[in-house]
Amino acid sequence: MASGLSRRRGHPSLKEGRRDQIRGAEAKLKLDLHTHLFEATRFSEVGERMIGLIIAKIKEMGLNGIAVTEHHNPDYGYKVKEIVERAFENEVVIIPGREIYQWPVEIVELFLPNQATFRFIAHPGYPGDFTAVEDVHGIEVENALHDWHIIKHKVREMAAKHDLLLLGNSDAHEIRDIGAHYTEISLKELCDRARSKTG
Repeated sequence: MASGLSRRRGHPSLKEGRRDQIRGAEAKLKLDLHTHLFEATRFSEVGERMIGLIIAKIKEMGLNGIAVTEHHNPDYGYKVKEIVERAFENEVVIIPGREIYQWPVEIVELFLPNQATFRFIAHPGYPGDFTAVEDVHGIEVENALHDWHIIKHKVREMAAKHDLLLLGNSDAHEIRDIGAHYTEISLKELCDRARSKTG
């Protein structure tokens, strides 16, 4: 089952009056749920100037937010979230997460409110096959960095068979690539799926 998937488009910046609207858990949000900001900023320490540049890019792309999913360690994502909350009044949604290896695939874990963890298969088909994965809630059918080797009909068949949410994400390793793909989904749907589905 798929939520809305979209390719990169430029959009006007989000208006100030929409900040409260995008906070509602049931509101459909435009989210890029797979980014690597530490690499995108050339392994810079997280700080307000850098976060300001990232927020500007998120808004330029018409997104409501992103997930920060560094390899293995979620600490960077939590630091980004803290700065956005403290210094930028939650101007955009930040979801901390991480990307981990679970051979033969890579899994992204998103750490959501109330200790819910949403897990999805990243760039299926790389580095290995993806038919034997359990305990996931979604799968990327679009990944701007790895689109060339995703066999989309196979991904859609697997998603239908296992009730996985189809996702489109950028897998951005450069700030300019944030929002190249994104998914329209509510935080509530992500949390509900994380709690109700274990495999």
